[in-house]
Amino acid sequence: MQEPGTRPLVHIGFHKTASTLLQSALFARSDLGFERLENDRYHVQVDFVKQGPFDDLSPGRIQSYRRRNREAQSRGNTLVVSHERLSGYPASGGYDAKLIADRIKNCLPDARILIFVREQRSMIFSYYLQYISDGGSLSFRRLTTPLQWTLSRKPEFDFRSFAYVQCIEYYRRLFGADNVLVLPYEALRSDACRIAREIAQFCNQDPSLIPHDIFGAPANEGMPILMQALRRPLNSLFNRNQLSPEAPILFPWFDRYYRKLRPLFAFTGMFDGPLRRRLMSQIERAVGERYAESNQQLQRMTGYDLRRLGYSLPSRTASLGEPSNAGSAVPAPKHARSTLRTPNRVA
Repeated sequence: MQEPGTRPLVHIGFHKTASTLLQSALFARSDLGFERLENDRYHVQVDFVKQGPFDDLSPGRIQSYRRRNREAQSRGNTLVVSHERLSGYPASGGYDAKLIADRIKNCLPDARILIFVREQRSMIFSYYLQYISDGGSLSFRRLTTPLQWTLSRKPEFDFRSFAYVQCIEYYRRLFGADNVLVLPYEALRSDACRIAREIAQFCNQDPSLIPHDIFGAPANEGMPILMQALRRPLNSLFNRNQLSPEAPILFPWFDRYYRKLRPLFAFTGMFDGPLRRRLMSQIERAVGERYAESNQQLQRMTGYDLRRLGYSLPSRTASLGEPSNAGSAVPAPKHARSTLRTPNRVA
């Protein structure tokens, strides 16, 4: 019979919540009771993402995951499958997140699920810059404004994918509420050791083994925003990919060579502030209080004071019967809050 402390852990993201840091500093640490599935980013894409809508993992692949879990179990460790793509992809509105959840349940039915969330305006800001790094060429307004909004011929960006609650609730229905841990990214940044120990305890590993400086290495600083702003039109010319399919030139090494230009932008910080404020202003107008009601549910799921962490929640004096627009695909009312802390570059 499987020991409770060695059930597998599936970490689904969301995007831009320090997944890479968690994978390298915690999930790869066998001395702390964790084992990361070898080459999991590749296997997640092949086994859980690139399947057809009516396909599932083959019995052989399912057995390989379960066999690998038994190997970790024999050492008293927790096998970790970690990839933010398991929560969907923002540029396509997370359209396949439910399909992926069903495949995870079919493959690892007794898994524990770890989900990190992030305040939505900060998340969208960080994701849009990542969208450009991934090869996107659309302006923020164009990316987030649906074409032919009465039709849905292919998946597009959808603000609803950042409400989080529907995704979390679905995983809780599949695996049980006690087997889904939801943590805010902001708490990871402010008290990393506490978060790591909470994850260890969730997996029935010994939290006292977690060192205080487990995430002590500084996070990678994002590219200067001016560098990203200049890259966006270049993507449309030289970087044909899934996000810029109509670029006339296919240059597979574009990203590698463009990143080497970073030293040229070392003294362009004076431009980053205005560009950051402009993008945040666009995000604020698009988002407004769209997520306030769903964040109230999210707060109950995390147990953290999300208002203190910067999340938008309903006013304490608001009537309980006021309708929410968190699930609406149309833009929220354009009423920006006057006090907004602009996120830093670390994504």
